[in-house]
Amino acid sequence: MANKNNFITGENYTLAELFSENRFVIIPDLQRDYCWGNDGHELVHGFVSYLMYQYKNQPLEELNLGLLYGYEIPANHIQLCDGQQRITTLFLLLGMLNRHIGVFQRHLISDFEYKYDDKEPYLSYAIRESTLYFLRDLVSNFFIGGSLKGVDSIRKADWYFSDYELDPSIQSMIAAVKTIEDCLSKSDEKFIRGFGNYLLNNLTFQYYDMETRANGEETFVVINTTGEPLTASQNLKPLVMEAEINNNTDRLAECWEEMEQWFWKKRRNGNDTADAGLEEFLRWVVIIEKKEDKKLTEELLKENQQYRKKIRFPYESISFQTISDYWQALQLLVTWNEINLDFLSPQRGSISPIDCFKLLPELYYVKNHYSVLLEMYDSSQGTPIEYQRIREFFKNLARTSKVKNRSGELVCEAIKMIDFIQNGEILSLLDCDEGQLSKSLWTNEEKMKLSIISDHIEKRYKIEQAFWNAQEHPIWAGEILPLIEWATQDGRFDYTQFENYRSTFNQTFEGDCEDNIDNVRRALLTLELYGYPRVFRGYTNISFGWEWEDWNVLIRDNQDKFRMFIARLANGESLEQMIDAYDDESEWKRFIIEPDLLAYCRHKNVQRSGKDLLLLRGERTSGEYKTITDFFA
Repeated sequence: MANKNNFITGENYTLAELFSENRFVIIPDLQRDYCWGNDGHELVHGFVSYLMYQYKNQPLEELNLGLLYGYEIPANHIQLCDGQQRITTLFLLLGMLNRHIGVFQRHLISDFEYKYDDKEPYLSYAIRESTLYFLRDLVSNFFIGGSLKGVDSIRKADWYFSDYELDPSIQSMIAAVKTIEDCLSKSDEKFIRGFGNYLLNNLTFQYYDMETRANGEETFVVINTTGEPLTASQNLKPLVMEAEINNNTDRLAECWEEMEQWFWKKRRNGNDTADAGLEEFLRWVVIIEKKEDKKLTEELLKENQQYRKKIRFPYESISFQTISDYWQALQLLVTWNEINLDFLSPQRGSISPIDCFKLLPELYYVKNHYSVLLEMYDSSQGTPIEYQRIREFFKNLARTSKVKNRSGELVCEAIKMIDFIQNGEILSLLDCDEGQLSKSLWTNEEKMKLSIISDHIEKRYKIEQAFWNAQEHPIWAGEILPLIEWATQDGRFDYTQFENYRSTFNQTFEGDCEDNIDNVRRALLTLELYGYPRVFRGYTNISFGWEWEDWNVLIRDNQDKFRMFIARLANGESLEQMIDAYDDESEWKRFIIEPDLLAYCRHKNVQRSGKDLLLLRGERTSGEYKTITDFFA
């Protein structure tokens, strides 16, 4: 095959075109060490086994191995910015094939270099001199010379120096060559000859010219400093291929490329490659599939990538078909606009545990019920209601204090709940035996809500919408049991009453609940609630209600009186009428009748000072304040 002297961006090139004539492929000093030979030989073994399988089953088909980024300096010297691991492994493989039958020497080193010059091979390592010298001697004295008996004898050769033991690239190369020797051990000369020609002429790479070293360094930084949760996706691919060796790996390779391309198109947050999104997606798959492995999932759910960088993808037990099924489900979520696109290319390396708590059960649910949901989906009507119910269920649980404070611990418990959902119907959770579901998630409130829906199936959609709307209010923080109990008499839930209370509550506690609800505070004082106003947290401030949690605590401590309060408003009585009708004596009467007092307290805080009260303009007495005596002086 004729050599192409100048590689062009976007064109495909064979291995024979890469290693031939007077061209040299350089691994520049900006690169990291060769490492595929490490980690128990898995990467090299998976890569070589996959290539051998492809040759046996598709000997005439072209196999594209992805992009090579590089730049040409000086002339005929291609400096690689990405693709080092694949190219080095292929070069070592060609070397071992030549060692067996001696016909591929011209793709390892030129005749001129081998016979008359410095014996510089087509692949050269410029990371450090020791690697450069070792690879030169490996080609000339082992791949071609062949005087040594086997890979184990390399370290005993007179050209092998003790300093090589300290070079991680050299040690990884030796390990890789040993693995390749094992892979080829049962191959005859005919297979080796045909396999070598297949590698040279049927394997292709798409070249992308970075033009200059500066551009190359920038690309290297982008590609290689995004972190490596699990195994980097380019490294994982050959392992998955090997694990699927008896399946249709041709279609599998094509699907993997489609998946990478999809994540590349969805990339955000400054990512130039698909790696960030694809590796994050693979993390989700492992968390879901290994939900019973508490130790592993705890590590994977830590937000700091450093905890996860050495965790390997369990490709032996998670098939590519499983990965593909989750990807298919993810695409459906994106089509429905039900996922934050930043999650597909997260800026910090991974999404938070609370986001995992909401997303991963949904992804698992869609994957498990994909066909049913796809049939139900109508683009004109939006997301299938069965999926909406699951989404609202976990979105609401994530609001609750129990989950917010322990989201990382409860992600797997949330995922496990999906296994008990039959035929996509969330009401099937009611059929579970006690103890099958997490008590932290399957609370009395959640059971009560689903039971109400089941008992009023003719009004199901209306009741669901009412519950979902009520749960949105930040005071409830997802837990609306008081509202439900207010609308339940003699064990019978009244939907109309619930809606009346819900809408009245939302109108009363509207907006940010700051100065705009001072009349609500004054009206509540007329009810003489338990502990109102009070010290809500560990300060000395007495509060009339400010934080969302303050109101939640106050309501739960005074459910009957709050029910009466909301009922009076729902029946048409106004806040002003409640305030004007108050004629009792209490410590807080002045705050009821004088609106300027609460208006002065921007954060609704006061403090005791002997028999007087300090009205705090800010949050603390360190700022501006007045005594109540001064205020009326």
